[in-house]
Amino acid sequence: MLTALGSLIVALGSTLALAAPASANTAPTEYVPWLQKSATQCSGITASLLAAQIHAESDFRKNAVSRSNAQGPAQFIPGTWAIWGVDADGDGKADPFSIPDAVMSQGRFMCHLLDRTTSGVRSGQLRGDPLDLAIAAYNAGLGAITRAGGMPSGGAYTTETRPYVQKIRMLEPGYRYLNSGVSPLPTVPFVLPDLPLDLLDFGSIGSLGELS
Repeated sequence: MLTALGSLIVALGSTLALAAPASANTAPTEYVPWLQKSATQCSGITASLLAAQIHAESDFRKNAVSRSNAQGPAQFIPGTWAIWGVDADGDGKADPFSIPDAVMSQGRFMCHLLDRTTSGVRSGQLRGDPLDLAIAAYNAGLGAITRAGGMPSGGAYTTETRPYVQKIRMLEPGYRYLNSGVSPLPTVPFVLPDLPLDLLDFGSIGSLGELS
């Protein structure tokens, strides 16, 4: 009987191990509804991706500032924020240090980047996975991706941008539990700002590891 019970426990443990998510991460509670809402702005950008990106950018520190003056949890530089920043919490100010504003702006910007990289891959102007290229563009700027015809390499692109993409891809599965949740906030359409396209080419941050 003890042998049978032991076998049952081992079998049950194996089943639970298979059911548990690998390398699960936990997003801070105050981020969750905004990650889920931000992911409704377009198809292809998920709450888990946005969470992994913020994890890589700032480790969810809302007051983070890098040496290159990238600000807030999504690490927007001022020039990028001036175009893509939104007042999501309705306090009358688009603030990169506000969790709602930063996360909604992050999703908005990523939707734009994914749209551009998807179009580029379809037209043959870019090579690679559109989502990987969009993540890289958030770090290095869309211009770097366009000039390289895909994932850029050499210098900081090899030491910073490529590892940045790899880190986010590695972290993302641990946040997929966010994708099954239903946001308590209303969905919002993705709308491009009414600006010339040549003003929309900004990366978000300076260098990884710059956070002070």
